[in-house]
Formats: sequence, structure tokens, C-alpha cells
Amino acid sequence: MDNLLRRPSGIYVARLTIPARLRPILGSREFVASTGTRNRTMAKLVACELLAGWRRKLWEIERLQLPAALMNYDSILKLVDGSPALRAGSYLPIAQAASAMGLEVVDLLREAADGHLSLYCRLVAKQGYTTRFSDFEPDDPDYGTVVVPTQSNRPSGSRLLRASGVYRVPRDETDVIAALLLAGKHADVVALEIIEQEAQGMAFVPDDALRLEIDQVELACAELESRRRHMADAISPVALAAAREAQNAKAKVTSDGVAQRAKTPLSKVLADFCKYHLPQVVASAKEIERMRAGIALLIEFEGDLSIGAVDSEQLRHFRDVHLARMPAHENRIRSKHGTKSMTESMQAVADTEWPLMSADERDTRMKWIARLFRWAFEQKWIPDDPCTGLRKESVLTKAERTRAQLEQSNREEFTDEELARIFGAQWFLHGRGEKTKAGTYRTFQPFHYWLPLLGLCTGARINELAQLHLSDIGQDGDVWYIDINRKTPDKSLKNEWSARKIPLHTRLLELGFAEWCTELRSAGFQRVFPELSWNSTNRYAKDPIRVMSQYLESLGMPRDGTKVFHSFRHGINNALQKRTNMPDWMRKRFMGHERGSSVNERHYLSDPAPAEMAQFLEKLTMPLSQVAVFQASQGIEAIRDALRRKRDGRGAVESMGAE
Repeated sequence: MDNLLRRPSGIYVARLTIPARLRPILGSREFVASTGTRNRTMAKLVACELLAGWRRKLWEIERLQLPAALMNYDSILKLVDGSPALRAGSYLPIAQAASAMGLEVVDLLREAADGHLSLYCRLVAKQGYTTRFSDFEPDDPDYGTVVVPTQSNRPSGSRLLRASGVYRVPRDETDVIAALLLAGKHADVVALEIIEQEAQGMAFVPDDALRLEIDQVELACAELESRRRHMADAISPVALAAAREAQNAKAKVTSDGVAQRAKTPLSKVLADFCKYHLPQVVASAKEIERMRAGIALLIEFEGDLSIGAVDSEQLRHFRDVHLARMPAHENRIRSKHGTKSMTESMQAVADTEWPLMSADERDTRMKWIARLFRWAFEQKWIPDDPCTGLRKESVLTKAERTRAQLEQSNREEFTDEELARIFGAQWFLHGRGEKTKAGTYRTFQPFHYWLPLLGLCTGARINELAQLHLSDIGQDGDVWYIDINRKTPDKSLKNEWSARKIPLHTRLLELGFAEWCTELRSAGFQRVFPELSWNSTNRYAKDPIRVMSQYLESLGMPRDGTKVFHSFRHGINNALQKRTNMPDWMRKRFMGHERGSSVNERHYLSDPAPAEMAQFLEKLTMPLSQVAVFQASQGIEAIRDALRRKRDGRGAVESMGAE
């Protein structure tokens, strides 16, 4: 037996040479172990068991094909120590999963091909149908293949579905699909497995075969963590000890460098943050300057300290003492009083009734500061991030937050008398605004007319309406609708359920909404409200929110949060619930809410078409008998006037997002 060696003492030892390519992983040149006996026959039996274990370990490592160049010390430590991401109990894109484990994507695909990992993909509003896998007819019994019918020939009892969420590649196809992806090809998947416990054995068949690319693949964290532990067992104690030693040496060098860089002044770090980081994540130069100025307030009030000298207590002091006393709209104070800093502006409006900066604005500035310190920590300017303990804190106390929540929850729908006052303004009664003596529109823009009407008839949020593009106005047969979406970068939604199509009440069409959109297209505009400007906080809703608040105040409505634009939303929601027989799940989708929490509601109900909802919406009579048809030509003229006033009168084109 070649692997058995007799020592001078007479004891036999078993030996196995480790291939050179695997020695860096295991940290030695060979496996050696005593059999504990001088009897050759007994030694052979013991050696066979030892050799089998060693060869199994080598085979495991070979099967993973982890080259020595890849399994460096960092990779070894990632594999052994694991990652919090793998313990999250969710799903990770395959590239992120490989990075968390210290491996390559191809290593995880081989694991899937060997049956150790399942492959998943994430769908968004994918049309198709659901049925049981057992409903598919056998194709070739020898190979176990089945026929997956198209939607027109789908099995009886199947249901249409607009699928969103994570679905699993059928397990009997995982090895083939993993092999295709390993070969650099894509895989066409005609059926996926629904993974909810209560839907076991159910398949989702998309209308068109799903083209699965490698970057669309996701893996389950629980499965990944199990495989990581198995692979970590193949790392030798010698290799692990060497990796730890290298890690400690690297940490010492890094620590010395960080200590030196932590002496850098805040102003220098802020300059680099704005130069190197912000342009990568913020498109607008104006927004970058706004963030720079907001962060610079910390330097103005706390001093240009070294970045490493700032701790969480100092940040709290800035937040609770200085930031809490800063005035709102400081740019107006500078324009009015000629001040050049926040300190001077605070002095200029001291002992006046000038409003303070809102809680949201103060929170925003603290978030900017937190981004700076997080970046500095990631760039190794500082050994710790002082904002870590502040991230769950608010500029408001618990009592103040409770009060704000109560104000929000106390929102009420408008009464009939209040609606009559709201839609009794001159521009509603005549379908146009009034011009100044100079012949221009200074106090009227088309959104004054259309936004309240759309809010009343659709219940959409003010920011959802303000960001509408003309391409979001469509027809479902004879029914017109608005498409609430975030298909362009200038839009945002509250959550994924906010995306929906809302039918338009016929009263809106009688007032000329469809013709107004046609007029806007003819004039070369792309958005429903081209007169509105974009900003990163409210998107296009800043001016409408301000104007609506001032308008309701002028009508004598209290500014306590009970009567706001959102009250239109409360009104139509209550009306659909109490005065129509619209199904509850349909009403929820009309309002942009989740259909329900059950599997049936979440997965087996498709969104209702606008025409389906319109039959219920038309049962509501809108209190708009006194409102006149909109004068489109006057509206275009008002938009032109509004655009000419922008940029200090130099003129501006329609805003399409961040400049």
C-alpha cells in the first residue's frame, strides 16, 4: 500500500500528498496521521478510512474549483465567519451572495447544478396564470417532461395572475438552467414555482417565456448559510490561523492610517464628499450645493473640528440646541436683510415671529450629516461612525411625534359646504384665471384648476398628480384613466402598491380634461403640469402644497392638519365604501393600497382594469355643477407666463426632473 509508511518504532502512519494547487487553501503539503498499530493488516484498515476522509475533503474543494488565487485570506475569513446578510432570512442577488461568502458567482452556480442550492427570480407585474404542476400533461415519461400550455389553452381551474415577488425555478430544471448560465448563456423558463407554504405544488406560467439572465438570479439566504458552513469545514486550521494573523497585521496598519486621517478638518472632508461622492448619487448641481450648505451648518456652529473629534454627543448638541433655533426660508432672510450666514440670519429675525425650520427640514439636514460621516467611515477617515447611535432618533421628542401623528390621523373629508366654497373660486366659475393690468397671469396657473378636481374625483395623492406625464393619460375602451407609476426618474411613489390605473369620472371629461391634455401635447409639453418645478424633496408638489394650504386658509379652514388636500382622498374613499357596492379589494387598489394580506388576494387577484372600476365610480355624483369648462387657450398662455418668470425672468423650459 503506497500511502502506508512504517516508522522506526514500528507504528504505521498513513500519508497523502496534497496537490500543489490546493496547498494554499489547506496550509500544508500533505495529510499525515498515525494508525496507532504495528500490525500491517490492521494498519491498512485504519489507513483506508483515513485516506477516504482526506480524499473526500480534497474532492469537495476540487468540486468547488476554488483556485488558490481566489481563496486569499479575505475570502477564507468571509467563508468561515459568514456575513449578516446571509442570516437575514431573505433573498440575495447571486453576485451579492457570492461576495458575502467570499466566492465567485460560478461557484454558486455549480452548487445549484449539484442540487445544493435553488435558483429564484423576482417578478414585477408579470402577466400569466397559475395552476398546479400536476395539471400539466406528461410529454415524455422516460424523461419526466411535461407540456406547459399557453394562456389560451390553460388548464381548467387555473387563474390569471399579475405576478410580483420571488418565485423559484422548478427543482427538476435547476441543474439544466444552472449549466446554461455557467456556459454564459441565458435560460428560457416557461413555468416557475410559487414558494408560499399554503400554495405548495402551484406553478406560475408567464404569458411569454421568461428570459433568465445570470444577473436576475437570486438565492435564499437560509440555503446559502447552510452551504457556507459546509464549505467552511474544508478550510484547515493552519490556513485559518494564517488568515487571522494577516487580518490582524492589516488592521494595525489600517488603524495607524485612520488615526492620522482622523485629524483632517471637517471642511476638507466636506469638500471631498461633495467632489467625489455626491456627484455619483445626486444628479443636480443645485441639490449638491444645497446639501453642502446644510452640512456646513455643523461647521458654522460647532467649529471646524477634526473629523475624528466629532462624537455623537456633539452631534446631538448641534441638533437639539443650534438646529432647533434655525429659521425657515433662510434664503429669504438673506435677500431681505443682506445676511451672509445662518448666524447673521438668526440675529436678523430674533425677537420676531419669523417661523422656525420645520421638523422635516431639520431631519433632512441631520440625514445629510449622517451621510457625510458614513462616507468618511467607509473611506477610513475615521475608525467609527458617530452617527450610528443617532440614526433612529428624530429631531422631535416622542410627545411631539405623537402630536404630529394625531394631527395626521385627524384628517377629515370636506363637507358639502366646504366643497362648494373650494370650487367657488373665480377660475372654477369661469374656467380661467384673471389677468393683471399688464395682461399676464400672475395669480393663476392651470394646476389651480385641475389638481383639486383630480383630487376630488380620483383620490390620488397630491404628489402623484403633480408628477403626471401626458403619456400617463390613457384609455381602456371608452374609459379614460390616469396611470400612477414611476417609469421615469423624476417620479416617486409611496410604495409598490401605489402604482395603479385610476379611471376618470365623466365630469372631468365634461370639463375638458382630455382636450386639455391634447392641447398640451400640441404645444410641445410632456407633462400634465409643465408649470411646476422639480425638487428632490417633494418632486413637483412643492408649489401645489403651498398654494392649496394658503387657499384653504383664505376660505377660513383651520390649518391644524384636519382639512388639507388629502381630505379629497378621504372623501372619495368613504364615498366608494358607503355609496357603491365596489368590492373592498378593488377599492383598495383604486386608492393605491395593498389588495389584502391573504395569499389569494396578493397572488391570485389581478389589478382591476380602469373600465371595471369606472362602473362603480360613475355611481358617484360629483358636486361640480357650478364649475365651468376649462379654457385651454388661456391655460397655455398662463403656462407660458409662469415659465417666463422662472430664473429671474430669463425664461425656462418645462422641468423634467433634476437639472
